[in-house]
Amino acid sequence: MLSEKRHQQIYDIVNDKKSVTVHELSQSLFVSEATIRRDLSTMEKLGFIRRSHGGAVIFESINDESSILIREQENVPQKKAIAEIASEHIKPHHTIFMDSSSTTGMIIPFLKRYKFLTVITNGLKNALLLSDKTTAKIYMPSGIVSNQSNSILGGDTLDYFSNMNADIALISCSGINIENGITDASFEQSSLKKQMLKKAQVKILLCDSSKFYKTYMCETCDFDSLDYVITDKRPDDIFEKKAQDQGCKIIYP
Repeated sequence: MLSEKRHQQIYDIVNDKKSVTVHELSQSLFVSEATIRRDLSTMEKLGFIRRSHGGAVIFESINDESSILIREQENVPQKKAIAEIASEHIKPHHTIFMDSSSTTGMIIPFLKRYKFLTVITNGLKNALLLSDKTTAKIYMPSGIVSNQSNSILGGDTLDYFSNMNADIALISCSGINIENGITDASFEQSSLKKQMLKKAQVKILLCDSSKFYKTYMCETCDFDSLDYVITDKRPDDIFEKKAQDQGCKIIYP
């Protein structure tokens, strides 16, 4: 079995069980424990999993931003459905703020239908995809490159966005809950998203249903700072009521 395919299988198992031993992986994939240990070592360096004593675990910390490599493989059909709905809010000549998340990145293939777009993003990969898939004019800020999120962050980045204005801000989040609102694992990401929301006319949160009822370290905003929350399925009534009371509309297929 090719190592890349085995790594995908290992990731699927760890993501499903949250915690798994080397012996269990060896038995499931019919390879030696030595091979599994080498695979886990490689996957940890790439940011896919975290090693534990005798095995591996999935990321669960409220202040740990999981790797972009992990997030790109999670809930892909749901993110595509969300992105397609979000693309309906875009119009030609729009200026768009876009964060570095894998969820907002899913909207990029849908943008090729619109002409004369301007996109301002701190996402390195999202900028490259925009360049490859669209005719948009792309702007990126200065700052510090975060290997974990494949993004540009820091004080210079905040200053850059403070001098920009946009028709639409497209952001995602780490978690969304009734008590704490919209939260993120990274202080830097949370601060940047606040700035994007402050400087955009229409504010849209793209959030798949797996993030509901989860709370992370940094409070980014509440529903009253958003115009729309786009998700992949109808949330519980308490979310819809709170959003409605704060002037935000939750949209789902």
